Amino acid sequence: MTSLLDKLTDTEILGFTIIGEARGEPIEGQVAVGSVIRNRVLSSSINIPVSYKSICLKPKQFSCWNLNDKNRNYLLDLINKYKREASYFSDPYLRQCMFVAEGISEWDIVSNIGPFVNYMTNDLWTSPKRPSYARGIKDFKVIGNHTFFTAKKAK
Repeated sequence: MTSLLDKLTDTEILGFTIIGEARGEPIEGQVAVGSVIRNRVLSSSINIPVSYKSICLKPKQFSCWNLNDKNRNYLLDLINKYKREASYFSDPYLRQCMFVAEGISEWDIVSNIGPFVNYMTNDLWTSPKRPSYARGIKDFKVIGNHTFFTAKKAK
């Protein structure tokens, strides 16, 4: 898998991450997911170059790339098809998500979530099992089936 993903550009990885995380969402939700990723790239405090690819593929950050996530196989199949056909125009969801990814990476699309760097499904957000890093958050935004926020820092 690594060699397959290595051949993709930052914008392509961003687009595939958006489709893996938000293909069933309205375009506003896809823009919000892309904006979270861009915000993470911009807010990274590590001393090495950060890219969309490194942020998207960092382990346990975006569930669609996790080994046990059903979306991972969907994405890998879609990437194989995309690379074989050298086009994403046959899949309307991928076409839209790549459009959003290009707009995010080229700064042609403005963030609709402000500085937020996290999101989760609304079901998890409203669940008693909401992770501790997301409890007590007062500043958040709901778009489609996701809630966007910035996690509390660990003490």
